[in-house]
Amino acid sequence: MKEQEYVISFVAINALGLDGDERERLDVALHHMPGIRAVGHVQCDAGARTLMASFAIPVAQAMAEAARDGGRLAKEILLSARIPDARLVEMTVQMSDPSH
Repeated sequence: MKEQEYVISFVAINALGLDGDERERLDVALHHMPGIRAVGHVQCDAGARTLMASFAIPVAQAMAEAARDGGRLAKEILLSARIPDARLVEMTVQMSDPSH
């Protein structure tokens, strides 16, 4: 079965606030996590204590598999970026354009 790429976008809130270098740490984590491809730019809003990022993963089955794996990977990315208290509050899963 041919794998299809899905783009996972997530928003996390860190109740403890942001210290200023989360964007860089999250970007590094996205680019070094095995099995994913970073998509777009990491965004941080210190006032709202939010972090936003996107990545792509290959999936053999269906969107449900992408959602399950995407949520787990998003949390692993936050842990790798040393933001363990951040909670996922939003996640979208979108099939990438198969012509690319």
